[in-house]
Amino acid sequence: MGEAGNRQRFAPLHRVRPCPMEKPTAAAADWSKLPSDVLTTVLGALEFPDLFRAAAVCAAWRATARALRRLGIYLRPQTPCLLYTTAAAGPNAAELFSLADKKAYRVRLPDPPIGERNIVGSSHGWLVTADARSELHLLNPTTGEQVALPSVATIEQVSPVFDRDGNLERYDLSRHGDEPQPYGVDELRGVLYLKVVLSGDPALGDCTAVVIHNPYRCLSFARVGDDKWHWIPSAPGEPPRYSDCIFADDGALYAMNLLGGIHCYAIEGSGATCNMIFKDNSPFVAYNGYLSKASSGSVLQIWRVARETTSGEQEERHTVGIEIYSYTGLTSTSSRRSDYPGLLPNHVYFTDDDEYWLIDAKDNRRDVGILNLEDSYKISASGLDVTKYVTTVIIWDNCNNTPSFIFVSRGNLPGEKVLTSPFRRWYLQCLLKKDESVIVKMGIQAEMKEATLLSNKLQARVVPD
Repeated sequence: MGEAGNRQRFAPLHRVRPCPMEKPTAAAADWSKLPSDVLTTVLGALEFPDLFRAAAVCAAWRATARALRRLGIYLRPQTPCLLYTTAAAGPNAAELFSLADKKAYRVRLPDPPIGERNIVGSSHGWLVTADARSELHLLNPTTGEQVALPSVATIEQVSPVFDRDGNLERYDLSRHGDEPQPYGVDELRGVLYLKVVLSGDPALGDCTAVVIHNPYRCLSFARVGDDKWHWIPSAPGEPPRYSDCIFADDGALYAMNLLGGIHCYAIEGSGATCNMIFKDNSPFVAYNGYLSKASSGSVLQIWRVARETTSGEQEERHTVGIEIYSYTGLTSTSSRRSDYPGLLPNHVYFTDDDEYWLIDAKDNRRDVGILNLEDSYKISASGLDVTKYVTTVIIWDNCNNTPSFIFVSRGNLPGEKVLTSPFRRWYLQCLLKKDESVIVKMGIQAEMKEATLLSNKLQARVVPD
Protein backbone atom coordinates (compact mmCIF):
# COMPACT_ATOMS: atom_id res chain seq x y z
CA MET A 1 0.00 0.00 0.00
CA GLY A 2 1.24 3.37 -0.81
CA GLU A 3 1.70 6.26 1.60
CA ALA A 4 -1.75 7.41 0.84
CA GLY A 5 -3.09 3.98 1.61
CA ASN A 6 -1.39 3.98 5.00
CA ARG A 7 -3.28 7.06 6.02
CA GLN A 8 -6.24 6.37 8.26
CA ARG A 9 -9.47 7.96 7.46
CA PHE A 10 -11.00 9.98 10.34
CA ALA A 11 -14.46 11.39 10.62
CA PRO A 12 -14.47 15.16 10.32
CA LEU A 13 -14.03 16.98 13.60
CA HIS A 14 -16.76 19.24 14.97
CA ARG A 15 -16.30 21.85 17.67
CA VAL A 16 -18.20 20.58 20.68
CA ARG A 17 -18.95 22.80 23.68
CA PRO A 18 -17.83 21.20 26.88
CA CYS A 19 -20.63 20.12 29.18
CA PRO A 20 -20.90 22.59 32.02
CA MET A 21 -20.22 21.18 35.41
CA GLU A 22 -23.42 20.88 37.35
CA LYS A 23 -23.25 23.04 40.43
CA PRO A 24 -24.77 21.63 43.54
CA THR A 25 -28.24 23.04 44.12
CA ALA A 26 -28.07 25.65 46.85
CA ALA A 27 -30.71 25.55 49.51
CA ALA A 28 -33.32 28.31 49.24
CA ALA A 29 -32.25 31.38 51.20
CA ASP A 30 -34.02 31.66 54.54
CA TRP A 31 -34.63 35.40 54.80
CA SER A 32 -36.28 34.96 58.18
CA LYS A 33 -32.84 34.24 59.66
CA LEU A 34 -31.22 37.54 58.71
CA PRO A 35 -29.16 38.94 61.59
CA SER A 36 -31.34 41.19 63.71
CA ASP A 37 -29.05 44.22 63.33
CA VAL A 38 -29.10 43.91 59.52
CA LEU A 39 -32.86 43.44 59.46
CA THR A 40 -33.36 46.44 61.74
CA THR A 41 -31.25 48.63 59.44
CA VAL A 42 -33.12 47.51 56.33
CA LEU A 43 -36.63 47.83 57.74
CA GLY A 44 -35.81 51.13 59.40
CA ALA A 45 -35.10 52.67 55.98
CA LEU A 46 -38.50 51.77 54.51
CA GLU A 47 -41.54 53.99 54.00
CA PHE A 48 -44.50 52.81 56.03
CA PRO A 49 -46.32 51.00 53.16
CA ASP A 50 -43.13 49.00 52.48
CA LEU A 51 -42.59 48.39 56.19
CA PHE A 52 -46.16 47.16 56.45
CA ARG A 53 -45.61 44.71 53.59
CA ALA A 54 -42.31 43.56 55.08
CA ALA A 55 -43.96 42.90 58.45
CA ALA A 56 -46.24 40.39 56.75
CA VAL A 57 -43.32 38.22 55.51
CA CYS A 58 -42.75 36.19 58.67
CA ALA A 59 -42.88 36.32 62.45
CA ALA A 60 -39.26 37.50 62.76
CA TRP A 61 -39.77 40.43 60.41
CA ARG A 62 -43.05 41.33 62.09
CA ALA A 63 -41.37 41.34 65.50
CA THR A 64 -38.58 43.58 64.19
CA ALA A 65 -41.08 46.00 62.65
CA ARG A 66 -42.90 46.23 65.96
CA ALA A 67 -39.65 46.74 67.85
CA LEU A 68 -38.71 49.63 65.55
CA ARG A 69 -41.79 51.55 66.65
CA ARG A 70 -41.83 50.38 70.26
CA LEU A 71 -38.21 51.37 70.85
CA GLY A 72 -38.62 54.69 69.06
CA ILE A 73 -35.96 53.98 66.44
CA TYR A 74 -38.24 54.01 63.39
CA LEU A 75 -37.66 57.68 62.65
CA ARG A 76 -37.55 57.69 58.86
CA PRO A 77 -39.38 60.73 57.42
CA GLN A 78 -42.79 59.56 56.26
CA THR A 79 -45.33 60.82 53.80
CA PRO A 80 -48.69 61.13 55.61
CA CYS A 81 -51.43 58.70 54.63
CA LEU A 82 -55.19 59.06 54.46
CA LEU A 83 -56.92 56.55 56.72
CA TYR A 84 -60.55 55.52 56.38
CA THR A 85 -62.84 52.51 56.64
CA THR A 86 -65.13 51.09 54.00
CA ALA A 87 -67.90 48.52 53.88
CA ALA A 88 -65.84 46.51 51.38
CA ALA A 89 -62.90 46.23 53.78
CA GLY A 90 -65.10 44.93 56.58
CA PRO A 91 -65.32 46.08 60.20
CA ASN A 92 -61.87 44.80 61.23
CA ALA A 93 -59.81 46.52 58.56
CA ALA A 94 -58.91 50.05 57.52
CA GLU A 95 -57.62 51.48 54.26
CA LEU A 96 -54.39 53.48 54.19
CA PHE A 97 -54.05 55.64 51.09
CA SER A 98 -50.41 56.56 50.54
CA LEU A 99 -49.90 60.07 49.22
CA ALA A 100 -46.42 58.98 48.10
CA ASP A 101 -47.35 56.18 45.69
CA LYS A 102 -51.09 56.98 45.42
CA LYS A 103 -52.13 53.47 46.36
CA ALA A 104 -54.42 52.12 49.05
CA TYR A 105 -53.33 49.42 51.47
CA ARG A 106 -55.66 47.36 53.62
CA VAL A 107 -54.62 46.98 57.25
CA ARG A 108 -56.26 44.47 59.58
CA LEU A 109 -56.57 45.83 63.12
CA PRO A 110 -57.42 44.25 66.48
CA ASP A 111 -60.79 44.37 68.24
CA PRO A 112 -62.91 46.26 68.90
CA PRO A 113 -63.61 46.49 65.15
CA ILE A 114 -62.18 49.69 63.65
CA GLY A 115 -65.27 50.01 61.45
CA GLU A 116 -67.42 50.36 64.57
CA ARG A 117 -65.24 53.02 66.19
CA ASN A 118 -65.21 56.78 65.78
CA ILE A 119 -61.75 58.12 64.91
CA VAL A 120 -61.20 61.35 66.83
CA GLY A 121 -57.48 61.97 66.48
CA SER A 122 -54.13 61.09 64.91
CA SER A 123 -50.80 61.90 66.58
CA HIS A 124 -47.28 60.48 66.38
CA GLY A 125 -48.35 57.43 64.38
CA TRP A 126 -51.23 56.56 66.73
CA LEU A 127 -54.95 56.83 66.16
CA VAL A 128 -57.35 57.88 68.89
CA THR A 129 -60.63 56.00 68.64
CA ALA A 130 -63.92 55.89 70.55
CA ASP A 131 -65.55 52.46 70.78
CA ALA A 132 -69.22 51.50 71.00
CA ARG A 133 -69.19 52.22 74.76
CA SER A 134 -67.78 55.73 74.14
CA GLU A 135 -64.43 54.73 75.66
CA LEU A 136 -61.21 56.09 74.14
CA HIS A 137 -58.35 53.89 72.93
CA LEU A 138 -54.98 54.64 71.37
CA LEU A 139 -54.27 52.37 68.39
CA ASN A 140 -51.05 52.00 66.42
CA PRO A 141 -51.86 50.80 62.87
CA THR A 142 -48.23 49.78 62.34
CA THR A 143 -47.93 47.39 65.27
CA GLY A 144 -51.54 46.76 66.28
CA GLU A 145 -50.76 47.92 69.83
CA GLN A 146 -53.56 49.47 71.86
CA VAL A 147 -53.58 51.59 74.99
CA ALA A 148 -56.75 52.44 76.92
CA LEU A 149 -57.24 56.03 78.03
CA PRO A 150 -59.14 56.89 81.25
CA SER A 151 -62.84 56.08 81.26
CA VAL A 152 -65.29 58.54 79.78
CA ALA A 153 -67.10 58.43 83.11
CA THR A 154 -64.22 60.40 84.69
CA ILE A 155 -64.71 63.44 82.45
CA GLU A 156 -66.00 66.31 84.58
CA GLN A 157 -69.29 66.84 82.72
CA VAL A 158 -70.15 63.13 82.26
CA SER A 159 -72.12 61.05 84.77
CA PRO A 160 -72.82 57.32 84.27
CA VAL A 161 -76.34 56.08 85.04
CA PHE A 162 -76.87 52.42 86.03
CA ASP A 163 -79.99 50.26 86.08
CA ARG A 164 -81.21 48.26 89.08
CA ASP A 165 -78.88 45.39 88.24
CA GLY A 166 -75.83 47.63 88.17
CA ASN A 167 -75.48 47.61 84.40
CA LEU A 168 -74.52 50.81 82.61
CA GLU A 169 -77.69 52.23 81.10
CA ARG A 170 -76.70 55.65 79.75
CA TYR A 171 -74.61 58.75 80.31
CA ASP A 172 -75.78 62.21 81.38
CA LEU A 173 -73.90 65.17 79.90
CA SER A 174 -74.05 68.31 82.03
CA ARG A 175 -74.16 71.81 80.61
CA HIS A 176 -73.59 74.87 82.77
CA GLY A 177 -76.91 76.05 84.16
CA ASP A 178 -78.96 73.52 82.15
CA GLU A 179 -80.45 70.15 82.96
CA PRO A 180 -78.15 67.20 82.12
CA GLN A 181 -78.88 65.65 78.74
CA PRO A 182 -79.17 61.82 78.55
CA TYR A 183 -77.27 59.90 75.87
CA GLY A 184 -77.04 56.22 75.07
CA VAL A 185 -73.81 54.38 75.80
CA ASP A 186 -72.87 54.33 72.11
CA GLU A 187 -74.44 57.72 71.37
CA LEU A 188 -72.35 59.88 73.68
CA ARG A 189 -69.14 59.58 71.65
CA GLY A 190 -70.71 61.34 68.66
CA VAL A 191 -71.67 64.31 70.83
CA LEU A 192 -68.83 64.49 73.34
CA TYR A 193 -65.54 64.08 71.45
CA LEU A 194 -64.32 66.62 68.91
CA LYS A 195 -60.59 65.93 68.74
CA VAL A 196 -57.76 64.31 70.73
CA VAL A 197 -54.06 65.20 70.38
CA LEU A 198 -51.00 63.59 71.96
CA SER A 199 -47.82 65.21 73.26
CA GLY A 200 -45.63 62.33 72.06
CA ASP A 201 -45.40 58.66 71.20
CA PRO A 202 -47.17 56.61 73.90
CA ALA A 203 -44.71 53.77 73.33
CA LEU A 204 -41.90 55.98 74.62
CA GLY A 205 -43.70 56.95 77.82
CA ASP A 206 -44.48 60.37 79.31
CA CYS A 207 -47.33 61.02 76.90
CA THR A 208 -50.21 63.40 77.61
CA ALA A 209 -53.53 63.24 75.77
CA VAL A 210 -55.71 66.34 75.44
CA VAL A 211 -59.32 66.06 74.33
CA ILE A 212 -61.46 68.90 72.98
CA HIS A 213 -64.97 67.96 74.03
CA ASN A 214 -68.45 69.24 74.66
CA PRO A 215 -70.10 71.03 76.27
CA TYR A 216 -68.74 74.26 74.79
CA ARG A 217 -65.60 72.73 73.25
CA CYS A 218 -63.61 72.70 76.48
CA LEU A 219 -60.32 70.92 77.28
CA SER A 220 -59.49 67.95 79.47
CA PHE A 221 -56.17 66.11 79.73
CA ALA A 222 -54.77 62.85 81.05
CA ARG A 223 -51.38 61.20 81.00
CA VAL A 224 -51.20 57.71 79.57
CA GLY A 225 -51.63 55.44 82.59
CA ASP A 226 -53.79 57.90 84.57
CA ASP A 227 -57.13 56.72 85.94
CA LYS A 228 -59.09 59.93 85.27
CA TRP A 229 -59.39 62.99 83.06
CA HIS A 230 -58.52 66.45 84.40
CA TRP A 231 -60.75 69.29 83.25
CA ILE A 232 -59.20 72.68 82.38
CA PRO A 233 -61.76 75.36 83.38
CA SER A 234 -62.09 78.42 81.16
CA ALA A 235 -62.42 82.03 82.27
CA PRO A 236 -65.69 82.69 84.18
CA GLY A 237 -68.59 83.45 81.87
CA GLU A 238 -66.59 82.71 78.70
CA PRO A 239 -67.25 79.40 76.91
CA PRO A 240 -63.88 78.16 75.61
CA ARG A 241 -65.10 77.03 72.16
CA TYR A 242 -61.74 75.53 71.23
CA SER A 243 -61.31 74.28 67.70
CA ASP A 244 -57.80 72.84 67.68
CA CYS A 245 -54.68 72.45 69.79
CA ILE A 246 -51.06 71.34 69.35
CA PHE A 247 -48.08 70.64 71.61
CA ALA A 248 -44.82 72.58 71.29
CA ASP A 249 -41.34 71.15 71.83
CA ASP A 250 -41.22 72.48 75.39
CA GLY A 251 -44.44 70.65 76.31
CA ALA A 252 -46.64 73.74 76.21
CA LEU A 253 -50.12 73.31 74.78
CA TYR A 254 -51.41 75.89 72.28
CA ALA A 255 -55.18 75.98 71.84
CA MET A 256 -57.16 78.07 69.34
CA ASN A 257 -60.80 79.02 69.75
CA LEU A 258 -63.42 79.70 67.09
CA LEU A 259 -62.86 83.46 67.36
CA GLY A 260 -59.18 83.18 66.43
CA GLY A 261 -57.76 83.55 69.93
CA ILE A 262 -54.73 81.44 70.84
CA HIS A 263 -54.05 80.42 74.44
CA CYS A 264 -50.94 78.73 75.82
CA TYR A 265 -51.38 76.20 78.65
CA ALA A 266 -48.65 74.90 80.93
CA ILE A 267 -49.82 71.53 82.27
CA GLU A 268 -48.55 70.70 85.74
CA GLY A 269 -49.86 67.93 87.95
CA SER A 270 -53.64 67.82 87.71
CA GLY A 271 -54.05 71.44 86.58
CA ALA A 272 -52.95 73.93 83.96
CA THR A 273 -52.18 77.64 83.85
CA CYS A 274 -53.19 79.79 80.88
CA ASN A 275 -51.40 82.59 79.07
CA MET A 276 -53.13 84.50 76.27
CA ILE A 277 -50.95 84.58 73.16
CA PHE A 278 -53.34 86.17 70.68
CA LYS A 279 -56.67 87.84 71.40
CA ASP A 280 -59.91 86.96 69.66
CA ASN A 281 -59.79 88.65 66.25
CA SER A 282 -62.73 87.25 64.28
CA PRO A 283 -66.00 89.24 64.08
CA PHE A 284 -67.97 85.98 64.00
CA VAL A 285 -67.79 82.48 65.46
CA ALA A 286 -66.29 80.21 62.81
CA TYR A 287 -67.41 76.66 62.16
CA ASN A 288 -63.93 75.26 62.58
CA GLY A 289 -60.26 76.23 62.51
CA TYR A 290 -56.89 74.54 62.74
CA LEU A 291 -53.35 74.93 64.04
CA SER A 292 -50.33 73.58 62.19
CA LYS A 293 -46.56 73.90 62.39
CA ALA A 294 -44.35 75.71 59.89
CA SER A 295 -40.73 75.11 58.95
CA SER A 296 -39.82 78.59 60.20
CA GLY A 297 -40.73 77.64 63.77
CA SER A 298 -43.98 79.60 63.69
CA VAL A 299 -47.50 78.31 64.20
CA LEU A 300 -50.00 78.50 61.36
CA GLN A 301 -53.62 79.34 62.13
CA ILE A 302 -55.78 77.94 59.33
CA TRP A 303 -59.35 78.80 58.38
CA ARG A 304 -61.30 76.96 55.76
CA VAL A 305 -63.84 78.48 53.37
CA ALA A 306 -66.41 76.00 52.04
CA ARG A 307 -69.43 76.15 49.79
CA GLU A 308 -72.33 73.70 49.64
CA THR A 309 -73.97 72.78 46.33
CA THR A 310 -76.74 70.44 45.24
CA SER A 311 -76.31 68.04 42.33
CA GLY A 312 -79.59 66.28 41.65
CA GLU A 313 -80.72 64.76 44.93
CA GLN A 314 -77.24 64.74 46.46
CA GLU A 315 -75.66 67.63 48.32
CA GLU A 316 -71.96 68.31 47.99
CA ARG A 317 -69.55 70.44 50.00
CA HIS A 318 -66.47 71.98 48.42
CA THR A 319 -63.52 73.75 50.00
CA VAL A 320 -63.05 76.91 47.96
CA GLY A 321 -60.44 78.75 49.99
CA ILE A 322 -57.94 78.66 52.82
CA GLU A 323 -56.94 81.45 55.21
CA ILE A 324 -53.55 81.14 56.89
CA TYR A 325 -52.29 83.32 59.75
CA SER A 326 -48.62 82.88 60.68
CA TYR A 327 -47.51 83.70 64.25
CA THR A 328 -43.75 83.94 64.47
CA GLY A 329 -43.50 84.19 68.24
CA LEU A 330 -44.56 80.62 69.02
CA THR A 331 -42.20 77.71 69.47
CA SER A 332 -42.94 74.61 67.46
CA THR A 333 -41.40 71.62 65.75
CA SER A 334 -39.91 72.27 62.33
CA SER A 335 -41.64 70.51 59.43
CA ARG A 336 -39.63 70.82 56.24
CA ARG A 337 -40.60 69.49 52.85
CA SER A 338 -37.73 67.00 53.11
CA ASP A 339 -39.44 65.54 56.19
CA TYR A 340 -42.36 64.48 54.01
CA PRO A 341 -41.11 62.94 50.76
CA GLY A 342 -43.72 62.78 48.04
CA LEU A 343 -45.64 65.90 49.10
CA LEU A 344 -45.90 69.08 47.08
CA PRO A 345 -44.42 72.16 48.78
CA ASN A 346 -46.72 75.04 49.77
CA HIS A 347 -49.86 72.96 49.50
CA VAL A 348 -52.67 72.28 51.94
CA TYR A 349 -53.88 68.68 52.14
CA PHE A 350 -57.38 68.57 53.61
CA THR A 351 -60.14 66.08 54.36
CA ASP A 352 -63.78 66.45 55.30
CA ASP A 353 -64.49 67.81 58.80
CA ASP A 354 -68.22 68.48 58.55
CA GLU A 355 -69.97 66.72 61.44
CA TYR A 356 -73.27 66.45 59.55
CA TRP A 357 -71.55 64.94 56.51
CA LEU A 358 -69.59 62.46 58.62
CA ILE A 359 -72.38 61.26 60.91
CA ASP A 360 -75.79 61.97 59.41
CA ALA A 361 -74.96 61.96 55.69
CA LYS A 362 -72.45 59.14 55.29
CA ASP A 363 -73.41 58.53 51.65
CA ASN A 364 -72.46 62.03 50.55
CA ARG A 365 -69.24 62.68 48.68
CA ARG A 366 -66.34 63.63 50.95
CA ASP A 367 -64.61 66.98 50.56
CA VAL A 368 -61.03 65.72 50.19
CA GLY A 369 -58.36 67.43 48.13
CA ILE A 370 -55.20 69.49 47.81
CA LEU A 371 -55.01 73.28 47.56
CA ASN A 372 -52.01 75.10 46.09
CA LEU A 373 -51.12 78.08 48.28
CA GLU A 374 -49.29 79.81 45.45
CA ASP A 375 -52.15 80.05 42.96
CA SER A 376 -55.17 78.76 44.93
CA TYR A 377 -55.63 75.95 42.42
CA LYS A 378 -57.46 72.96 43.90
CA ILE A 379 -56.85 69.38 42.81
CA SER A 380 -58.31 66.11 44.03
CA ALA A 381 -56.32 63.37 45.69
CA SER A 382 -55.50 61.36 42.57
CA GLY A 383 -56.38 57.68 42.80
CA LEU A 384 -58.63 58.08 45.83
CA ASP A 385 -62.37 57.49 45.60
CA VAL A 386 -63.82 59.90 48.14
CA THR A 387 -67.42 58.72 47.98
CA LYS A 388 -69.39 56.86 50.61
CA TYR A 389 -66.81 56.34 53.31
CA VAL A 390 -68.19 54.75 56.43
CA THR A 391 -66.23 56.94 58.81
CA THR A 392 -64.07 60.04 58.87
CA VAL A 393 -61.19 60.33 56.42
CA ILE A 394 -58.26 61.59 58.49
CA ILE A 395 -54.65 62.40 57.76
CA TRP A 396 -52.47 59.85 59.55
CA ASP A 397 -48.80 60.73 59.96
CA ASN A 398 -46.54 57.91 61.06
CA CYS A 399 -43.91 60.11 62.71
CA ASN A 400 -45.06 63.57 63.68
CA ASN A 401 -47.95 65.31 65.35
CA THR A 402 -50.14 66.55 62.51
CA PRO A 403 -53.73 67.71 62.53
CA SER A 404 -56.37 65.13 61.69
CA PHE A 405 -58.07 67.08 58.92
CA ILE A 406 -55.53 69.64 57.66
CA PHE A 407 -51.87 69.21 56.71
CA VAL A 408 -49.75 72.07 55.34
CA SER A 409 -46.66 71.28 53.29
CA ARG A 410 -44.41 74.35 53.43
CA GLY A 411 -41.56 74.89 51.00
CA ASN A 412 -38.92 77.59 50.80
CA LEU A 413 -40.43 80.55 48.95
CA PRO A 414 -37.93 82.76 47.10
CA GLY A 415 -37.43 86.37 48.15
CA GLU A 416 -40.12 87.55 45.78
CA LYS A 417 -43.08 85.37 44.98
CA VAL A 418 -46.23 86.27 43.09
CA LEU A 419 -49.40 84.63 44.39
CA THR A 420 -51.97 84.56 41.65
CA SER A 421 -55.10 82.65 40.69
CA PRO A 422 -56.11 81.05 37.40
CA PHE A 423 -59.77 81.71 38.19
CA ARG A 424 -61.38 85.14 37.85
CA ARG A 425 -63.56 84.52 40.89
CA TRP A 426 -60.63 83.95 43.23
CA TYR A 427 -58.72 86.59 45.08
CA LEU A 428 -55.84 86.78 47.51
CA GLN A 429 -55.47 89.62 49.92
CA CYS A 430 -52.33 89.97 52.00
CA LEU A 431 -52.03 92.22 55.02
CA LEU A 432 -49.23 93.11 57.39
CA LYS A 433 -50.27 93.14 61.05
CA LYS A 434 -48.75 95.53 63.58
CA ASP A 435 -47.14 92.59 65.37
CA GLU A 436 -45.60 91.55 62.03
CA SER A 437 -47.75 88.43 61.87
CA VAL A 438 -48.50 87.52 58.30
CA ILE A 439 -52.05 86.98 57.08
CA VAL A 440 -52.83 85.33 53.77
CA LYS A 441 -56.52 85.18 52.82
CA MET A 442 -58.22 83.34 50.02
CA GLY A 443 -61.88 83.67 49.15
CA ILE A 444 -64.38 84.40 46.39
CA GLN A 445 -64.89 87.78 44.73
CA ALA A 446 -65.97 89.02 41.33
CA GLU A 447 -62.55 90.47 40.57
CA MET A 448 -59.21 88.75 40.68
CA LYS A 449 -56.55 90.27 42.88
CA GLU A 450 -52.89 89.54 43.09
CA ALA A 451 -50.46 89.80 45.98
CA THR A 452 -46.69 89.90 45.96
CA LEU A 453 -44.57 88.52 48.77
CA LEU A 454 -41.49 90.69 49.30
CA SER A 455 -38.89 89.30 51.70
CA ASN A 456 -40.84 88.59 54.90
CA LYS A 457 -43.35 91.41 54.27
CA LEU A 458 -46.61 91.30 52.39
CA GLN A 459 -47.92 94.19 50.35
CA ALA A 460 -51.39 94.12 48.81
CA ARG A 461 -52.09 95.40 45.35
CA VAL A 462 -55.06 95.13 43.02
CA VAL A 463 -54.37 94.06 39.47
CA PRO A 464 -57.11 95.14 37.03
CA ASP A 465 -58.41 92.60 34.54
